[in-house]
Amino acid sequence: MAHLKKNTRGAVPGLAVHFERKTDHHTNKEIDVSKSYLNQDLMADGSDMLSRFNERLNDVYCMKRDDVKALATWIVTLPEELTEAPYEQQRAFFEATTNFLNDRYSQENAVAAVVHYDETTPHLHYAFVPVVFDVKKSRYKVSAKEVLTRHDLQTFHEDLDQNLKKVLPFYEQGILNNKTLPFENVAEIKKYNDQFNALKTELADIEDNIRAKQAVLKITDQALTEVDLAEKQIDAFKQDLSKNLFGKTVLKPDDLNRFKSVLATMKKATLQSQHETEELKQTLGQVKAQLADIQADYQNLKETHQSLQKRQREQQQLDYAMRDMLKNDYGVDKIAHTDAEARYVLYKLDHEELTQNKKVAQTWLKTLTTARANPDTKIAPTRLDRGIEQVKALINRIIKLTYDLFKGPSL
Repeated sequence: MAHLKKNTRGAVPGLAVHFERKTDHHTNKEIDVSKSYLNQDLMADGSDMLSRFNERLNDVYCMKRDDVKALATWIVTLPEELTEAPYEQQRAFFEATTNFLNDRYSQENAVAAVVHYDETTPHLHYAFVPVVFDVKKSRYKVSAKEVLTRHDLQTFHEDLDQNLKKVLPFYEQGILNNKTLPFENVAEIKKYNDQFNALKTELADIEDNIRAKQAVLKITDQALTEVDLAEKQIDAFKQDLSKNLFGKTVLKPDDLNRFKSVLATMKKATLQSQHETEELKQTLGQVKAQLADIQADYQNLKETHQSLQKRQREQQQLDYAMRDMLKNDYGVDKIAHTDAEARYVLYKLDHEELTQNKKVAQTWLKTLTTARANPDTKIAPTRLDRGIEQVKALINRIIKLTYDLFKGPSL
């Protein structure tokens, strides 16, 4: 639904070109220039994004480092429920979203609010300079870290959703639909997905190392063969020297021994390389086994997530059906909060889902009596009276059971 990005000062000119469509030669192949006339600039004040950005930076303190995130951009996509809505409703959605962003990050920090209709899905590009007040130095400064905190990002979608529901009467389903609801299993999937990717990276590194070791091993195996051959040749050469008719040796025995020592060292290094390769193979096997476990857990969580999505969609469809039935068949546009709570209690009583907690039972009694006293209640008085008597009887049973429990067996 919404995506945030932090940008350096050097990225702003390029973003301005894209946001304000200052060129017809786009690298994004999804842009249909024949529809660009439909785009909206919600900050049409005779200026442009780059000018507003530079003007705002002149008013506040900003470090001169190239890596400072001096601009933040939100991309807010039109919800699916409004893709077929009239243009006026879509425009109202983006204007309300812009007002929400102006209130959240201060309108004086905004430098762009552009709606693109010339791509696959209509969306809003909102850009602002993240500014906070520096109490120690008594001045305003640019600080994306202090503006876009973890709390701000965690509450953003929920806050935007609630705000839009208040100001837009046609906005019912909301951005927190079955695609964005924060199920716990989604977090679990992300956790396992992160582990899965980390292990894949580790596995790739180990496989690269294995391949490198195998290449070395191939070379050292060849060298080992050559060493063995050289040793045999040297032994044969020594024997030939000892049989020299003139009794002279061209190569001293000490030199031969030193040469053999060097060859032995080479052979030892080769064997060590073979040993390391075997160890790496074992490690690779262990990582592969771990990866298989993570893949299995990931698949299970993914299936659970899909099941929850399906259940949520079915529940949502049922909710819409109930709302439609109440509105069109019974003329009920809304249900009072007291009636909703009372109907919940009556449902529990009708299906014998009784509590054993006295405080809960007393809360039920208060809920039913409050609804009974409401002259605008839609629940039949006789049904409420019957429910009140049932709860009173339930409370009496709980009191008696507690009394008998503490009284204990008679002597």
